Amino acid sequence: MKGEKMNKLLRVRDRILLGIAFMGDVFNETRLLGGLVSKKFEVTYGWTPPAYRRSSYLRDVRRLLKTGDITKTVKGNTATLTITNQGAKRLIRNFPLIKIASRKWDGLWTIFMFDIEEMLRRERNKLRRKLLSLTFARLQKSVYITPHNFVQDLKEWVEALGLKGKVRIFRAKEVTEENLQDFVERLWKISKINASYQKLLDQQEKIKELEGKKRKDAIRKLKGKLMEIVIKDPFLPRELLPDDWIGDKARKEISAL
Repeated sequence: MKGEKMNKLLRVRDRILLGIAFMGDVFNETRLLGGLVSKKFEVTYGWTPPAYRRSSYLRDVRRLLKTGDITKTVKGNTATLTITNQGAKRLIRNFPLIKIASRKWDGLWTIFMFDIEEMLRRERNKLRRKLLSLTFARLQKSVYITPHNFVQDLKEWVEALGLKGKVRIFRAKEVTEENLQDFVERLWKISKINASYQKLLDQQEKIKELEGKKRKDAIRKLKGKLMEIVIKDPFLPRELLPDDWIGDKARKEISAL
């Protein structure tokens, strides 16, 4: 459910940047301009919510090109999109987990508590969506937790929403008396995410038996599925992951196909 909610938070431009950053992106511009959708586009963006108009893809690509977040090189009728340093910075700003995931965990948890009255329900809902987008898990009513340090980001967000004084953010070392692995599993269902990564690796083995167009199409489809899982992955510190965690391996191997 949390992954589904997070999916809905992503704008088309965010999806484009994520796709290019994780696996590169190539599309046949001539076919798209002719009103058709390329196979690569169908595979990579086919899981976008039905309400999304695929025709807006080119519009958003052009917007990102104009702002300098991506560049385009053309060979024949095929355009290859590449993310720029500016685009990478924007991506990290919108998805701080990409950068934080590479840091060593300091052993502290960020705990966010709030008490917001019903008349500010709209702001309260925005706040909850923000917490979910930062992979906070709900510990109990109006109390959320994550091992990542988002204190400064949240302070700025809370102030922008006019909720200063209605929330409490603090860092703590001891947050549970239960087994830490059990605690993590209960809140983030990490075993399901790990199983999803394993399923992709299993499918990758079968792709090795394919050749030509079938192989290319299978790889593109596999990378599209990888994007779905990446969006759901809370990128927890290695210390909190199970011994059999294969997320890093799956992302590396499938992105390199």
